[in-house]
Amino acid sequence: MQLDPRRGPLCVVQATITTPSGGVEFASLSMPTAPFGTLAWQLPNLVSYLHASCDRREPPTASSFIAYMRSRTTLPSPTADYPYAALHDERVACLMSLVLAPGRETAWPQASLALVQQESQPARCSWSSLEHERGTLAVLRRTVREVEAEQLRLAGLVRQGGHPAAQELRRLAERVTEWTRGMYGMARGAHTAARAAAARQALRGT
Repeated sequence: MQLDPRRGPLCVVQATITTPSGGVEFASLSMPTAPFGTLAWQLPNLVSYLHASCDRREPPTASSFIAYMRSRTTLPSPTADYPYAALHDERVACLMSLVLAPGRETAWPQASLALVQQESQPARCSWSSLEHERGTLAVLRRTVREVEAEQLRLAGLVRQGGHPAAQELRRLAERVTEWTRGMYGMARGAHTAARAAAARQALRGT
């Protein structure tokens, strides 16, 4: 079945990016929430972009963010342009609002993330939640938590039986979880090394 990226419920990923020159760029993409438009599957795509920017020693830009999301093959990612106000769009069930800037202490870009989850097509007693993850390490920690929870959920479905795709998705979730843990360890190691280097430099100046 071909899913229409314009129809809800939607997962929307937006990035506000400060360039090295001080300019601000904006990117906004969407995809259906089913089956991969959730935090557990899309946060790893965001982390992968952060790692790619770090690895290439290139500051994030809106054009590279969009191109990277549209080139993903391991995990489906948002690819459709989304030119609307997500907070006022009743089709949106999941909004990931990312703020990026060039790295300071390390080559990893600076990152902050706001997460909005809500019922699409809200009714009288609908619910919504807003959470923030401030800092690149906080974003990576949240990603680890989400993929670990998804892996456990899928393992439960496998035990219950009757879900033909659950086993394949569980194996994919295991690989994504292992990779995400590695990314967090790498970023934390770079952060620790940078702090240690700054401390040594400060001691030399005293």
